Amino acid sequence: MVLLVPIQFADGDKLQILRHLDRYRTWRSLDEKRYCLACGRIVRGHDIQVVGGTRGTGPLRVVCPTRGCHSIPMDWVIPTDEVLANMSILQNEPTAEQQQPPPSGPARASWGTRLWNLARQFRRAA
Repeated sequence: MVLLVPIQFADGDKLQILRHLDRYRTWRSLDEKRYCLACGRIVRGHDIQVVGGTRGTGPLRVVCPTRGCHSIPMDWVIPTDEVLANMSILQNEPTAEQQQPPPSGPARASWGTRLWNLARQFRRAA
């Protein structure tokens, strides 16, 4: 997979690009912050990366600067106190995988046994 190198722009140009490409929220300055719903980080306008553009790599687009995060403006919200509180609660809740460890040993049925039990249910229904 080819990674696109971020394009460097002057602050004024970058602000114009953000205003044009972010259809969901208005940018008044590059110092404004957005909360990325994909990676859970707060990013500033200065940090957002502009990629694409020339030499056949497609149109310009803006992406989250966090490594491994490929979110776009649709995934960024203004970090109000309510948004930050909700995300903090969600991050602190244990997931289903953390709440119940997978069964091990004799309690866990083999793949073949589970498949047989599934097939047996369809046989009764027919």
